[in-house]
Amino acid sequence: MADQFPVGHRYRVDFHAFKVELFLESETSLTFFGVDANGNVSANGTTVAIKVIPIRDMLFLVTWQEDDNSTVVHLEDFKNMTIITNITEHYLRFRQFKGEMTLIS
Repeated sequence: MADQFPVGHRYRVDFHAFKVELFLESETSLTFFGVDANGNVSANGTTVAIKVIPIRDMLFLVTWQEDDNSTVVHLEDFKNMTIITNITEHYLRFRQFKGEMTLIS
C-alpha cells in the first residue's frame, strides 16, 4: 500500500548543517542517532513517541516532543527521498532544514 509508513527501515538524512540516522521502529516510535562528519553513527540514540499523518502517496507528517519540551515536525517524502524538519527548541528558537534521505536498511 503506497500510503503505508515504512516501518522497520533505517534512513540516513543529510540536512547539510548536520546528519542523522532515523530508525522508524513503528508508527508510534522513532529512534534517531547523530552522525559525525566522518559518517560515524552515535552509539546512543534518542527514542521518541511520534504521531504519523499520511498526506499523500508516500508523504507523511511526523511530529514529536522531546524530553526538554522541544518540538519537531517532519514532512517526510519517501517518494522524493527528502525531509523538511521544523524544530522549535525549548527556549523557543525556531530552525528549519531540508535534507535528502538514503535508505540504509
